[in-house]
Amino acid sequence: MSTNISDRRRINGPPRSVEPIYTQSPAATAGDGRAYGRLPESVRPIFMRTGPLSPQASSAASPSGSAYYEQGRIRISCAIYGPRQGRKANPRMGIFNCDFKYAPFSCSWKRSHLKTSDEKEIALMLEQAVSPAIRLEVYPKANVDAFVTVIESDGKAATISAAINCISAALVDAGIELYDSVAACSVALDKDLKWLFDCTQQEEDAASCSFLLARMPSVDEVTYLLQHGKTTPKQTADAIHVCTSVSTQVYAVICRYLNETLQEKQGLNQ
Repeated sequence: MSTNISDRRRINGPPRSVEPIYTQSPAATAGDGRAYGRLPESVRPIFMRTGPLSPQASSAASPSGSAYYEQGRIRISCAIYGPRQGRKANPRMGIFNCDFKYAPFSCSWKRSHLKTSDEKEIALMLEQAVSPAIRLEVYPKANVDAFVTVIESDGKAATISAAINCISAALVDAGIELYDSVAACSVALDKDLKWLFDCTQQEEDAASCSFLLARMPSVDEVTYLLQHGKTTPKQTADAIHVCTSVSTQVYAVICRYLNETLQEKQGLNQ
């Protein structure tokens, strides 16, 4: 006799779907050979939606806020729980925790559902990058927990930066008080010693160095820097400069999507 048994480990997609924001095939290349026909200083198309993971309000497992983020072939979801009581408590300020995992089908290096050391390391990176933007002092003895799932990955540094952007949007959707939203971007140094923006996995594998920057554009404060590979001081300064410019553009896109979502909610309430 068959019974309906729900698989709690299965990742359910959002109840609604939207059309892609681009129709060009990823295989299409420009004169310099970049996917999507991009120039070296261009970023893959971004799509974002807040609140897709929120079930019915009566559910006890309903997250406080959530977000879904796409950047080219990168697809990430994030759910925020809290402020809530946790195992660890600080009487003076709250604690921000992050759980990061790749779906087993998201990339070539993920073979099992078990958590790897790389995922634990990336979770610490995300905590360090996002926690400076949260007003944890207004949530004493409380925890704010972020659960990030990579549905599809295309570039490790680009995936980490996209996860930071997704967490920022989910925190806004959850109503967590912030100093500013964190916007992140990544670049890689190609064989011609030029910085390529928002690299795919193939471009990162061929690059000699990758660089990631997360910052709060409104207050002009860098929250996290990550570099893999060797560069000269001038190349590092150039990477910081270009990442600062690109993060401001990504920040504007995130704010536009958040503003559209707010207008939709206001229209439904009227």
